[in-house]
Order: sequence, then structure tokens, then C-alpha cells
Amino acid sequence: MKHFLILALATLAVVFGSVVRAEDNVLTEQEKKDGWKLLFDGKTTEGWIGYRKKDVPADWKVVDGTLAQTGHGGDLRTVDKFENFELLIDWKFETEGNSGVIYHCSEEGGAPYETGPEMQVMIHPAGKAPGKNDGGAYYDVVAPTRIATKGQGEWNTFKVVCNGTKVEHWVNGEKVVDVDTGTDDFKAKIAASKWGKVKLFNTVKNGYIDLQDHGSKIAFKNIKIKVLPETK
Repeated sequence: MKHFLILALATLAVVFGSVVRAEDNVLTEQEKKDGWKLLFDGKTTEGWIGYRKKDVPADWKVVDGTLAQTGHGGDLRTVDKFENFELLIDWKFETEGNSGVIYHCSEEGGAPYETGPEMQVMIHPAGKAPGKNDGGAYYDVVAPTRIATKGQGEWNTFKVVCNGTKVEHWVNGEKVVDVDTGTDDFKAKIAASKWGKVKLFNTVKNGYIDLQDHGSKIAFKNIKIKVLPETK
């Protein structure tokens, strides 16, 4: 059984093409001083739980230093809630796929995206005009200023900054979304989106961070967060 388990994990590592580096899933001394905290230690699923579940779905596995969605078992969310923060997360598909990083969500709605906004996780062909459902978008509300995701099989780094009503999405070091969710203009954008009639959408200030299960196999690593001071 032990040899079978080792072989199975090795196979998953090959599937995801994961490469563990010494600097993965650790904080530098400067990051520690700046207040960053790891949300994934590269070894366990501690700090995570299935959305509307009492434990971690079996399809979410720690594979070669990554938090990998290997099947179709539901979303994974943080145990803790966050309000104002900077979030960094690396992700990679081996094949074309669809996923999302959802934040400020609760378990009040039928799904995480019914309460919290989603930073779209997707890869698109080079040269494609950015749309509201492309990689880095504030899903179905605001398109990224440009497609900055890397190609299939490459690691991408997303950053989400939430500070009061101000929200930024960064893709591989480029800011692609910069909005103030409290303005009338932004509220009009929500009203014109698929969330226009979803009463709970964008109403949670202090919520979970959720990794979406959209049926695609995806790996995450270097998930870290810095809590920002409360806004006045």
C-alpha cells in the first residue's frame, strides 16, 4: 500500500508538472517583517475546508508542494475570514481550464460566487481582446485592461488587493483591474451583469477566500496574505 501511494503521488506530480523550489511556500524574512502569512505550507491542507463541508474534499490533494484540484469534489475555502488584505497566489493548468479565486464570500448563498467577487482564472490565446470573463477579470463585471496570463503549463501569479471599497487585480506583476466598488458607476456595472439580481453579491465585507472547483485540474502554490489596517 505504501509503495502504491508513493507511485500515485508521483504520477500526480508528473500530471501537474510541479516543480518544488526551495523558495516555494515559505516566507522571506522581509515578508515576515511586513506582516505576510502563509495560507498554504506546501505540506498539508491546514487552514482550508470544503465550502459548506466539514472537511477537505478528497479531490483536493497536496501534490509535490502544490494544493491540487484533481477531480470534482467542490470548492475549497479558508477557515479564516479576511476583510482588507493583499493576497498572492500562484496557479497553473496543464491543459485548458477554468477556475477562479473568490474572495469576500460567505456560506449564505448557494455558491461562493453568489456573495463574493471572483478573479477569473483562465488562459486565453495571445492577441485576444480582453473581456469580462477573461483571466484576471472581476468576473462578469470588469474586464482586465489586457490579457497578461502566461500559456498552458506555465505558472501564473495573481494578486488581489482589497482595501475598503478599493479593489485591484494583478496578473504576473501587471495591474489589470482597479475599481472602487462603492461608486455609482461600479454599482451600475454590477446591475448590468449576471449578478444584477443576486441580492447577496458584493455585500460581504469580511469573508472567506475560495478556490473554485470548475471541473478543471489545477494546482496552486505560494498562497500568502497580508492583512491591511482597517479603513476609516
